[in-house]
Amino acid sequence: MIAPSQVVLLAAGMGTRLGELGGGLPKAMFDAGGAKLIDRALNFAERLGARERIVVGGFRHDLVAAHLAPQARSALRLLENTKFKLGNLWTLETALPEIDGAFHLMNIDHVYPAAVAQRIADQPGDLITAFVDFDRTLTADDMKVELVGEGPARHIGKISKQLATWDCGYVGMTFVPAGKLARYRAAVAAVRATIGDAANVEAVLQRLADDGEPVAIGDISGIGWHELDTPEDVERALPALAHIPA
Repeated sequence: MIAPSQVVLLAAGMGTRLGELGGGLPKAMFDAGGAKLIDRALNFAERLGARERIVVGGFRHDLVAAHLAPQARSALRLLENTKFKLGNLWTLETALPEIDGAFHLMNIDHVYPAAVAQRIADQPGDLITAFVDFDRTLTADDMKVELVGEGPARHIGKISKQLATWDCGYVGMTFVPAGKLARYRAAVAAVRATIGDAANVEAVLQRLADDGEPVAIGDISGIGWHELDTPEDVERALPALAHIPA
């Protein structure tokens, strides 16, 4: 059973792809159907049962800090990535020194129904696990996954937006058990050394796969979730968000 000690929320983004809808605010502060993305993500993180939620802000960090101040308590910690204009690996690296056990990594611009939290909890959790679905029609901008192996032993072979063939799509969440934390840290360091500022957090999963570390998949197909990255995403998602409690 997956039971993270901490949930890390990548919330440093500028939200530039939202255009005028973003209003010049950090993406975390975008109103997604009556609730800000940061609040939806924090509430979902709480459903995962972790003892601590770590938010890593960046762009207009002051606004995110002011918004979260009334919620300040030991179970919520806010960190600042001052290099938020570079690849989002920096956002992950800002949190890594504060991680001390099993953790769950989430993007701030994805909204998941509560049923996804239960599906996550039901996964075995002894391997690094990337969450995917098999029921979306993936576009050029979606993160695609090619699997290797058979049956329950299937794991990630390749992960990239540029794959020509794939089996499923990554949904923006990864779980790292405590026993694999050192291995994950080493992969982050290797990606930093080889790719540099262009690296994203998914490159860490590819590095693990390349180095022979099995990265399991957790399937959340059949539930549905929403990414809010562009005005088109928002238009598609808003009717459904009205039925997803914040």
